[in-house]
Amino acid sequence: MLRVKDIHHVVYRHADLEALEAFLGDFGMVVASRDDDRVFFRGACSAPYIYIAERAETPSFGSIAFEVESRDDLLKAAALEGASEVQALDRPGGGERVILHDPAGRQVDIVHGISTVAPLPMRPALTYNTADSKQRFGDTQRPEPGPAQILRLGHIALGVQDLHANLQWYTTVLGMLPSDMVVEEQRDNPHAVFLRIDRGDDWTDHHTVALFGAPRDHVHHSSFEVQDVDSQYLGNQWLTQRAWTPFWGVGRHLLGSQVFDYWYDTSGNIVEHFTDGDLYNRESRTGYVEGGSNTLYQWGPDMAIEDFLGHE
Repeated sequence: MLRVKDIHHVVYRHADLEALEAFLGDFGMVVASRDDDRVFFRGACSAPYIYIAERAETPSFGSIAFEVESRDDLLKAAALEGASEVQALDRPGGGERVILHDPAGRQVDIVHGISTVAPLPMRPALTYNTADSKQRFGDTQRPEPGPAQILRLGHIALGVQDLHANLQWYTTVLGMLPSDMVVEEQRDNPHAVFLRIDRGDDWTDHHTVALFGAPRDHVHHSSFEVQDVDSQYLGNQWLTQRAWTPFWGVGRHLLGSQVFDYWYDTSGNIVEHFTDGDLYNRESRTGYVEGGSNTLYQWGPDMAIEDFLGHE
């Protein structure tokens, strides 16, 4: 079993990198570097990139990358059936990878040794005065309008034909733990599973990979963290004013509690802003919930679960 540190980046292929760059700039990412056929986008945290856009005639999803704790984990990955050898990465920050494939055939890169960079300036999180807890005295807060600054890549949601095989792979190969399972009567027959990284006693996101049963294998969305709810609403307003195409939001999920909004990029992929998500550790118990639209969100614009999961 590999010791995964975090999700590191995603790779998507696009026919028009210039149009995508305009969208992702308004979505809240920053161009870190580029060459003739690739653009590397970063967030405000210390990863040199979190999203790689590759030029291709036909848009498609490329790969997910997970960072592991040590080079020994790379060697363990390279010893797995069907794995590549350890390869040097020709990208900002250097590092190495081993290429794996999950049961859906999706490329999963195991990476290590990618150098970090200095974080970008970030607006401090706002201090909220709730009804029974006042924290702000004599100060105002007036965040500037603009894109919702992306801090980091948080999770990816995958539609899979064989949920059980993929669940077994992500839990046994990558050592992930189930935070919540969406079931109907039988706990051993889930329709969707939210998986977190095992960081021992340290707290980590409620989910880094979400799996749900689907007629075909596909990536439903990639999700990126922003500072707070005000950043999310202002970013939503910014994208709306620029006439980009919304999918859903703003709302709050039930499983994971994240405040969300979803958008279509210029190739039709779904990307999400999120903030205020739950944190779990190794001792957190798995939840079992009955399926239905009430498990999808607590509040937000109307959305049927079949409409949400049916968009690819």
